[in-house]
Amino acid sequence: MINIGIIGIGDFGIEHVRTIQSLKGVELFGICDRNIERLRKVKEEFCIPDEKTYTSSTELLQSEKLDAVVIATDEVSHEPLVNEAVSNGKHVLIEKPITTDVLTAERLLELSKKSNLVIIPGHMLRFDPGYATIKDGLENLTSRILSLRFKRNVPFQRFSLHSRTHPVFMALSHDIDQLIWNTKVSPKRIYAMEKKIVEDINMPGIFFGLIEMEDGSICSLETQWCLPNEYGQYLDVEFEVMYEGGHLSYRFPGDTLSMMTKGRLSRPDIQLSTAIHGEFYGALRNELEHFISLIQNPQLKPITTMEEAVLGVKICDALIKSAKEQREIIWENL
Repeated sequence: MINIGIIGIGDFGIEHVRTIQSLKGVELFGICDRNIERLRKVKEEFCIPDEKTYTSSTELLQSEKLDAVVIATDEVSHEPLVNEAVSNGKHVLIEKPITTDVLTAERLLELSKKSNLVIIPGHMLRFDPGYATIKDGLENLTSRILSLRFKRNVPFQRFSLHSRTHPVFMALSHDIDQLIWNTKVSPKRIYAMEKKIVEDINMPGIFFGLIEMEDGSICSLETQWCLPNEYGQYLDVEFEVMYEGGHLSYRFPGDTLSMMTKGRLSRPDIQLSTAIHGEFYGALRNELEHFISLIQNPQLKPITTMEEAVLGVKICDALIKSAKEQREIIWENL
């Protein structure tokens, strides 16, 4: 039995709670959050005993029976929590982005290299059947990739909830990770533009980026946090690849399932973390099961690596710098 704790039970921490409760051979050892009211609500909703709730991460991480921890807090707190977890001998899954600071990312990478513990970033799209199928298809290409286009648009009502973090890190880090995973080449030139959509929020709600890769391919990235709420969908995502002699196109959520109830359209998630007969399946479950497999078998090769996560942070940072300074960024000069 693997005992896993969760630090941070915001929206995505809750996804981890319910998914871990569905896993066989895994025990939800404890949940931790400094917000006592949030802790109480989650404890009651998921029938978690009082002795498994913590307001102190130190108390949770010092528990001898705890094997591993998911860190799902804000990005600034990731590094100290990872350091504390490792010093207590706990395996760590760090939710994306691992950080928004390049130097912090490099320190976390060095820590992972020195430790004999499992320390991996949580890029769960690598565990989504659609994206995994894309990876297989592109790996088997014999022709050259010409361009990649990523779009990740978000309903406006979520903008204020997530505007503590730049949308490149909050949204496009998913797509930048897919760029890294599928191309295995470094950027050459980067240029980006951004636009504010709410005057009193000091983050852009619209962002466009262009990257020329070392192999000559061109990547475009788009995130707009002003999708009409009435569409009733969590995200509007596209991934398109042009290559010599062919074309790949992927859309999420697509037109697979939609429901109209009392004049409100909704498109329920059936891929990332969906309930089937009371159990939760999808990309998040696949990622957590992989994390557990790495703990049980150190010889396994991780599907997500800290090296790639650090590269992703550097690309995010360069895109943001380009937009803010209104200039082209040359990768080799960074």
